[in-house]
Amino acid sequence: MQPSYQPNLHNMDSYSGIIIEESRRSEQFSDFTPIPCKGFNLLCKAKRYGRWWMLKGLKEPYRQDENYKNLLHKEFDILISLQHPNIVSAYSMEEIPEMGTCIVMEWIDGITLEYWSGKKTEGEGIFLQLLDAVHYIHAKQIVHKDLKPSNIMITHNGNHVKLIDFGLSDTDDFAILKQPAGTPGYISPEQNISRQADIRNDIFSIGCILEKILPSKPYTAIIKRCKAPITQRYANVDELKADFMAHRNSHLSGIKRIGIAVLTCIILFGFISYPLLYQQEKSISITPAHHEAKKDTVIRQQAGDAAPLSESKHSQQPAAAEPSSASHLQSAELISKGKKTIDKMWKESGIDTIQSVVKKSEAFYQFVDKSNEFITTTYPQTFSKEIADKKTDIIYELSSYTAERYVKPILSSFQSSK
Repeated sequence: MQPSYQPNLHNMDSYSGIIIEESRRSEQFSDFTPIPCKGFNLLCKAKRYGRWWMLKGLKEPYRQDENYKNLLHKEFDILISLQHPNIVSAYSMEEIPEMGTCIVMEWIDGITLEYWSGKKTEGEGIFLQLLDAVHYIHAKQIVHKDLKPSNIMITHNGNHVKLIDFGLSDTDDFAILKQPAGTPGYISPEQNISRQADIRNDIFSIGCILEKILPSKPYTAIIKRCKAPITQRYANVDELKADFMAHRNSHLSGIKRIGIAVLTCIILFGFISYPLLYQQEKSISITPAHHEAKKDTVIRQQAGDAAPLSESKHSQQPAAAEPSSASHLQSAELISKGKKTIDKMWKESGIDTIQSVVKKSEAFYQFVDKSNEFITTTYPQTFSKEIADKKTDIIYELSSYTAERYVKPILSSFQSSK
């Protein structure tokens, strides 16, 4: 695809590339399918050797102009020097009937990025492939100068990126095209006034592309820096990629952090609600003797006799024993000891001193898991038979203590840091 901007090509150095004439080809192209294209270039899909190719030449009015011919040759020389999975491959320059001199390139079965729509994770993968391609050309001292969605192909099979259209690209190996070039909306401000190519021109365009495919958090800060004045931009693609990966991993960790918080709430609800349900069940349960007494009372009331049928029988039932003061004291001691153990677990976790949100989340989850195991399983196994009836109360007290002192505050801090 060619940009709508047509550069001034006067006073360009003459250049002559290697052209394969029609007579030297073993098979001619067929099934020509023109592809609409703006600017001075002509694009056509054609078949040869049983496969499709892309032919790129000049429209009729420009074919005899040496400046435009040199520009086409320059693009071929740049493309033929590039071997990268995310950059379109060029194979030869040939004289094609009705088209003149053309660059023969691979046919890419896909769509341009401007028509692509997909998931955020797919967009991140596409952006990383683009960064790899741009890093590669910058390492070869080549500035693309026209990075935009319409110059980025996405294959139908696998969402593979193919960077295309090096017609405006600049390199130190050529003394041509040392004037402003690019596409409005993606061209950096300094490209409008400077003749000197700078890799930071491409950094600006990359920021515009990122804004299109991943406009929301966590990449807004990266977009802003890409589009900042040239001295404040990323110095190179490596620096940009490192920042992108840091933001991406931080975002994934944030999702993981929320998941941990939700899981923690589930665990917390489990070991708090269990004692409550147990107490409720205990409060509504009755002994067989109580059941018989209640049944007997109902029968007597229906018969008009308020006295129980078997008063002597019920009088023989032993009264429920009140918990001894020793049992209360032992229960209090166990609760105090349990709280000290939980405090020690928290201190050993080091959560209060951890700065990284990710590591803090992981340590917190481990604490919740460990404390829950201690409160509901490990610790109750040490209780004596004399306080078996106090087991539920102790578990409830320790669960409430852990929730109020440690779990709720840390969950609130996670929520405020999102």
